[in-house]
Amino acid sequence: MKRFSWTISIILVNVVILLSIEFMGGPTVYNLLKFGGQFGPLVSSGEWYRLVTAMFVHAGWLHLLFNMYALYYLGMLVENLYGPSKFLTVYFVSGIAGNLLSQVFYYSVPSVGASGAIFGLVGLLLAATYFRADFPPTIKRTMYILLIPMVLFNIVYGFMPGTDINNAAHLGGFGVGLLLGSIIPVNRSWGIKRRLWSTLGIFVLIVTFASFVGLATNDSIITLQPTINFANSYSKVLYNLEIGYSVTKNDLNTIVPFNDTTRKLKKDLLSYMKNGYPKLRDLTSEYGSWVEMIKRKYKGLISVKK
Repeated sequence: MKRFSWTISIILVNVVILLSIEFMGGPTVYNLLKFGGQFGPLVSSGEWYRLVTAMFVHAGWLHLLFNMYALYYLGMLVENLYGPSKFLTVYFVSGIAGNLLSQVFYYSVPSVGASGAIFGLVGLLLAATYFRADFPPTIKRTMYILLIPMVLFNIVYGFMPGTDINNAAHLGGFGVGLLLGSIIPVNRSWGIKRRLWSTLGIFVLIVTFASFVGLATNDSIITLQPTINFANSYSKVLYNLEIGYSVTKNDLNTIVPFNDTTRKLKKDLLSYMKNGYPKLRDLTSEYGSWVEMIKRKYKGLISVKK
């Protein structure tokens, strides 16, 4: 009977998520973020879990194929050499490190993919090959031949103009992988050390599960399209009022609130049209404040006209 593999399990999760994205209309920016993609302003606003969930999201089948092909061979090798707990720890710590670096250098650019975590495995094996005496000598030469060209090609290619490659994720994951590869024993640990690594592996799984729960219970991206629709409809009515044009019932019906703030905006608008209160300038100011908040939250995704 074959042993359970976390590498295969991670690959399957990645495939299922992309299938779900395709079912929802394909890898649009909206769908990529809806299923857990990373976006700087959202992470800064408290959606920390995207640093984890983004590792499972891919922008198409070619993107997925390249990453999962690399993950299968590197992941199976690391999982067999180091054991499942060390593999999980290195994979997720490297992936998060890569996404943290992306948060700095690609703040306003949506980012997805497992490449940071995969480069962590590359760094782990490369550092272990060079620095650790307990790395199997029979595969050292193979590691040099396979890994060094792969690293050089991907990093150089990532800096070429016109590419969509997130080198920050590559370099962040690779750097952490190098560090971990130089200090983590290659052979499987036993006794207290084994229990420690098992605890770390369980912690990684708990954080991953909590990240997807956080994603599922947050509506920031689900409300992105309603936000755009509301802004377009509200600004049109407000503009007509400012220049003295008539506003029809149909115009008002197109304004569809989706939370307490937008419900208050529409309530104040209806009150102005019926009673003249609040004043139009106050209504415009209230809407302007909401627009500025929306532009900060979705910086780089939408541009709302006042």
